[in-house]
Amino acid sequence: MEKSLGFVYNTILLLNLIIVAFLSIVIFQTTYLICEADQAWNFLEQARYLPHVPWHVPFYTLTGFLLLIISGIVKRKLNGKQDGLSFILIVADILLSFFIAYNLNFSYKGLFLFLGLGAFLFISNGPLRYLTIALVMVSYIFSDYDIISVRLNLVALQDYISFYGSNFQIPLYSIKSTLESLNFILVILFFQFLIQSKVRENKEFIRLNNELSDKLYQLEILQGELEKSARLKERNRLAHEIHDILGHSLTSISTGLEASLELAKGRGKELYTRLEKIKQVANRGLTDIRRSVRELKSDAIERSSLLNALNDLINDANAIGNQNINFIIIGNDVPLDDDEEQTVYRIVQESLTNSFRHSQSENINITLTYSESQLRVTIADDGVGCQTVVKHFGLEHIEERIAFLGGKVIFVSAPGEGFNTIATIPIRKGVTQDD
Repeated sequence: MEKSLGFVYNTILLLNLIIVAFLSIVIFQTTYLICEADQAWNFLEQARYLPHVPWHVPFYTLTGFLLLIISGIVKRKLNGKQDGLSFILIVADILLSFFIAYNLNFSYKGLFLFLGLGAFLFISNGPLRYLTIALVMVSYIFSDYDIISVRLNLVALQDYISFYGSNFQIPLYSIKSTLESLNFILVILFFQFLIQSKVRENKEFIRLNNELSDKLYQLEILQGELEKSARLKERNRLAHEIHDILGHSLTSISTGLEASLELAKGRGKELYTRLEKIKQVANRGLTDIRRSVRELKSDAIERSSLLNALNDLINDANAIGNQNINFIIIGNDVPLDDDEEQTVYRIVQESLTNSFRHSQSENINITLTYSESQLRVTIADDGVGCQTVVKHFGLEHIEERIAFLGGKVIFVSAPGEGFNTIATIPIRKGVTQDD
């Protein structure tokens, strides 16, 4: 139960207690005053029916109201978890309210409005709630004095109040009317708060649903990126192994055959011819391996240049991540060989992945510094940093790639000072090498 709803509900409960107590005291006190003033005969002639035993009225009505309070406490403890039991308690409350109304000669029926509020607070099941509201409303309609007095012999409240002089009747009617009006106003206020509460719940639900949809969309994008990254990593791993194992082996064989051809010159035409054919086969195999390696390279770089591929990578990361990534180029762009482009692209990709996962940074700066003989790649974030750099697979793979190109890489970090990856790669200026 929300705080505002609970406050209004408790206020209505207190107000109904005051109304019931007021009416029961009026009936009780008036009956004794009539007897003390020896006006019983005149009163009975006017009222036509015998009134209740005076002390029964406040005792029964207040006892019944105390049972209503206890029932309300039990329903709050249930907290909408057992709708069936809450429904039974409200039905019992309706019977208690009829009992209280009977002792008050059905001069007040606002208690049934109060019971209707409980249906909204304590019953969450829709059909059961509607049934409860229907029972309460029917009880409210048929608890009217004019309807009940057709079947039951009741003394109207106005018969009691008419015993007093006009100077005293007006305050009594005014108090009764004011209290009943306050009860209606508070009931309306309760429903206003209830509607506002439901509107807030719906808005919060819509907001959370939209956030969930956004997160799911981002998750789908990241899932696609991860799958794509896994495929590219596997392809590059195969290309790396082919280049390292078969490529270097065939290169060594080709080099050895060249030396053997030099030695075979002049020592027999048949030997020289056979060695020449073997060298041609080895060169064709080496050419095929190089072509396969080129076909296995990154799709991003294959579609465009290295700088365009890096721009696409950074734009995608800026679009789906929380960090602000800046791309800075210093110097004139120098054409790189395929393996150099692959290495630069993988350094940036792996460094971004590490920053996203571990750095908690807001800004990441990627700087490519070109000179005549080398390319310097710097990836720096402003994250939490670390005391000691522990090299797992990702950082080790970067070192292996850089070392393969004859370059160097260092990783610099300190607590609160972010993480920096600084790689230096010698530039071959587009010259294709045999190895």
